[in-house]
Amino acid sequence: MIRAFVATEIPRFDDLDSLVDRLRKSGARISVPRSEGMHVTLKFLGDVKEDSVTEIIGHIEMSVSGFAPFDVKVAGTGAFPNTRNPRVFWVGLEDGGFLGRIAGSIDENLSTMGFAKESRPFTPHITIARVKAPSGVDRATGILKEFEETQFGTYLVKDIRLKKSTLTPTGSIYEDLGVINLAKGTASDK
Repeated sequence: MIRAFVATEIPRFDDLDSLVDRLRKSGARISVPRSEGMHVTLKFLGDVKEDSVTEIIGHIEMSVSGFAPFDVKVAGTGAFPNTRNPRVFWVGLEDGGFLGRIAGSIDENLSTMGFAKESRPFTPHITIARVKAPSGVDRATGILKEFEETQFGTYLVKDIRLKKSTLTPTGSIYEDLGVINLAKGTASDK
């Protein structure tokens, strides 16, 4: 079994790296991902059989076949459920609804393989920290608020990736299992 999810990758932005670094050094009891592993999760699959990867990639290809590459603006910060009682710190994404439509299509197509449909509507965001305990969270929330109006940059989404996640004591390690290019509808195995 492998732990898998469907995502788009985020390029590095200096201000985003700065925010993540400051959160990491804040002393708060939070888990902060590595900057090089930043991504937008479109669908978390959980544990899947290794021999089902090709079929999953086929379903993702069907899901994105009508989509061309599109721009995403990375801007603003916030917390789920809110900044008074945060569990997740995030950076916002503005894309004209494309990520949501792709996530919905993937969710629908993969449900035919037995993956449960999402119960909540898709909210495009980059998770930059998860709160482990309340200790020091006020400091981290203060840092987050300093960046709430920041325009981090814009990037082009050219592909959707099926990723493997390996949990380690120092954080998750991600590996591409398949890359599906938008507008081409073909997958390339990593």
